Amino acid sequence: MIHEFFDQMGVETVGFFNYDNINRNFAVKFVDEKNKSIIRWLAEEDGVMIGYVFLWDIDTTLPWLGVAVRDDRKGQGVGKKLVAFANNWAEVNGKGGVLLITAKHNERGQGLYESTGYVKYGVHPSGELLYIKRFISFVDPETEGRLPHIPGF
Repeated sequence: MIHEFFDQMGVETVGFFNYDNINRNFAVKFVDEKNKSIIRWLAEEDGVMIGYVFLWDIDTTLPWLGVAVRDDRKGQGVGKKLVAFANNWAEVNGKGGVLLITAKHNERGQGLYESTGYVKYGVHPSGELLYIKRFISFVDPETEGRLPHIPGF
């Protein structure tokens, strides 16, 4: 099911999400992953994988999000449901928010993230856009709006 999901990806999706099969290889680990800092969810319908969402660095205050939707299911709300599910898990488990990066020209993805409450904060050192969804706010108005220190930025 996982291989078929990645096999059906078009050129654009591969460029945004699976360059050099990186996410296919991670998804295959879904079945027997022992890494406790990653959590993955697979969405399936009638025996077909229609989406995939994951959080990594879940042992931190701000885990990272990744999401992909089957090409023929894009625009049908699958991505919103997957992102909402992962966000809910993060919030219920006491995370301060969720980070993600996306290609500058991935306008569909940016629309999804913004529609689910993510705010664009700038450009990640990788050259991709950095988005953050915050679950906490600062009590002190003096510091409101300031981001916590994120190593590597």
